[in-house]
Amino acid sequence: MAADPFARLADRQQSLRTALRALQTAGPGSPDFPTLLTTTNDHVQAVMQARKDVEAARLTVPNRAIAAATTAAAFVVAIGWFDAWSLLSLLAAVATAAAVLVDPTGPRLWEPRARTTAITAALAATLLTPIASGWATLVTLAGIAWWAWRTLK
Repeated sequence: MAADPFARLADRQQSLRTALRALQTAGPGSPDFPTLLTTTNDHVQAVMQARKDVEAARLTVPNRAIAAATTAAAFVVAIGWFDAWSLLSLLAAVATAAAVLVDPTGPRLWEPRARTTAITAALAATLLTPIASGWATLVTLAGIAWWAWRTLK
């Protein structure tokens, strides 16, 4: 079994192709068809998990980097342009960054990209805070809503 997520995905895809060929050769009337169908389903699930692992491997470092940048930018903005209304935007951004720093990929299939969108929205809101004041919170909330919608879908 390959340790690299990309190699593991290639192995799982090849296994799925082999299972699909066997399923196609057997046909629906074959006595082995239910067993082959179950095996093919297991291979499909393995490919889906391998794709999630590849996506997670690809987005872990960028998600953590964006989350760290968001946290740093929030502290700079809080010190440089402090007012109570802007604090709402900064707190939402830091909370989103903390969630992404703790677990940058998440357990579900589409969650790594959803987290990337949420943390990018939080960074944009943090950078917009000096200009838009607390209204920048809406950008963070839109990113969080996208994250929730993609993961609970």
